[in-house]
Amino acid sequence: MKRKLICLGLVLSMGFPLCGCSMLDKEYVSIHEYVPSEQEQSLTGEKLTVHSYNALRAAILNMAYEGRSSGTIVFDPAYEGNPAEDLATACWTVRTEDALCAYCVENISYDFNKIVTINEAAIKLSYSKETESPKQIVHLGFSSEAEGAIVTAMEKGVRTLALLVGRSGFSAEDMAAQVNKAYRDNPTVVPKKPTAVVNVFSGAGAQRLYEIQIDYAMTNAQLMRCRRELAAFEPFDESKRSTLTEVERAYAACRYLVENCQITDNPEANSAYSALILQEADSEGLAFGYVALCRMLNVDARIVYGQHDRQEHCWNIVRIDDNYYHVDITQCAKGGPALGFMQNDETFWGIYRWDVAAYPRCSGKNSFFDFFPPSMIDAAAVAEKAKEAAG
Repeated sequence: MKRKLICLGLVLSMGFPLCGCSMLDKEYVSIHEYVPSEQEQSLTGEKLTVHSYNALRAAILNMAYEGRSSGTIVFDPAYEGNPAEDLATACWTVRTEDALCAYCVENISYDFNKIVTINEAAIKLSYSKETESPKQIVHLGFSSEAEGAIVTAMEKGVRTLALLVGRSGFSAEDMAAQVNKAYRDNPTVVPKKPTAVVNVFSGAGAQRLYEIQIDYAMTNAQLMRCRRELAAFEPFDESKRSTLTEVERAYAACRYLVENCQITDNPEANSAYSALILQEADSEGLAFGYVALCRMLNVDARIVYGQHDRQEHCWNIVRIDDNYYHVDITQCAKGGPALGFMQNDETFWGIYRWDVAAYPRCSGKNSFFDFFPPSMIDAAAVAEKAKEAAG
């Protein structure tokens, strides 16, 4: 009987913790509400609760895009999946399958902790010191938007530009060509043609990040000085824009270069800055200068790359009264405007060669003398000389 009582006592003592589970539940709740120490809070940062693998991956990716170095992720008790396994997979895929992370995130590490029934992960991200920070990366939807972003960067004198494009098929060479196109379309944005070196980082699908190193071939101080000179350059008064016809404005730009810019074979004199500020330019510099002057006078003009007499040569195409014409400032300076101003494809083709498919068809039928009869030119020349003598 005594042995039975002892056994019964042992059973009761073993059973006591089982019947006291409600007390322990309260202790668990107390742990769940635990507030980390101040040092731990600053290390982990704001907490974010996730319910699935996709939400987990998005949370880590969002940290990288915001440039955060740390953060805490809490797994919902009803999390769909294995938190520990999903965490390892998510860190790996974010690091390797996203172009931004492949570019600037060196490592993603984590400390996984289970506090009773709650799973937490303290995420740490380290970034490369050799790359732009995530906050400085320019986000674009498509590669067609790249030229505008490049022009904006050139206007600010940016030397390293990181473009994250959601959908792009551009190679490094294609993006370098966009830098060249941005300059050709905006010849006064920088004082001389820049060169570009492009590195490409791929993400999932068609996502690409392009790191573009832009070389302006001058110091920041020189770049700013030349930009100020170009910004202050204004050879025409308002009357030129308001009183002259479109063809007169196009010819005014031509005359300015013929009278104020010397032709040179120096390959360094190939920019609008050379033509307008230094007043010395080769055919490319003259063509860029003409584009800049035409834009000041609200005339549509673009540069053409081709050949003249089997030699590399540049000239312009200008739109006058909804018709396109060739304008060669070099020829105007050497042989007169009747030979180089307002020519169509038929009159130009032969001694000139260009990629016909790359430029508008110049089919205008008017010639220089249709707009400027010899008597008008002579009268204008006499009046200009009289004005110079009086001044």
